[in-house]
Amino acid sequence: MIPAEDQNIFQAIRLDDRHAFERVFRESYRPLKAYAFRFVSDLPTAENIVQDVFLKLWLNRHSLVISTSLVHYLFRSVRNHGLNHLDKNKVRSGYLRMQLEKAQENEDFSSYYPEIGLLEKIESAICALPVKRQEIFRLAREEGLKYREIAEKLNLSVKTVETQMTLALKQLRESLKEYHPLVLFFLLPGKGISKYTCQCVEEVMKYP
Repeated sequence: MIPAEDQNIFQAIRLDDRHAFERVFRESYRPLKAYAFRFVSDLPTAENIVQDVFLKLWLNRHSLVISTSLVHYLFRSVRNHGLNHLDKNKVRSGYLRMQLEKAQENEDFSSYYPEIGLLEKIESAICALPVKRQEIFRLAREEGLKYREIAEKLNLSVKTVETQMTLALKQLRESLKEYHPLVLFFLLPGKGISKYTCQCVEEVMKYP
């Protein structure tokens, strides 16, 4: 049975409610990307899979028939797109395919969402980074800038930016090691969704 709140969200999207669609996108993007990454082991590919799922959701919103919860629909869609990716690109990995095919409808997806207290811990961990390292990290994760753009903005070498990002991630992993291993997918939640990703969802919603 579909939860009442999910029914309301689905109905709002069917009626072209862009705010409802964007809300679902922002709340689900990082967990779905973490789930996709688990199977494809490549961040750009994981991002493309999730963006394709949301594109399909928007394009088919008027005729969409959903008989499960919002969470299960989205994660199942990512799983199916992951299988399609493996087929399309002839990825020769029996292990990846086995993992995707074994993903069950009743799988517990809660581990892909932020744990209680995680968001506050993340912000505290970021604030504990050295000033310049923190600035570089926020420009990359919060502003969505590429390393070369950060280097130009701060008058640094690209190599220095890469090194500082590596050190930042290492320090954050250590600070947040008590949490789920996929914690880095939730860094800078909300505003931490890159400008590029926001542009992608805006492009999706341009479709009639």
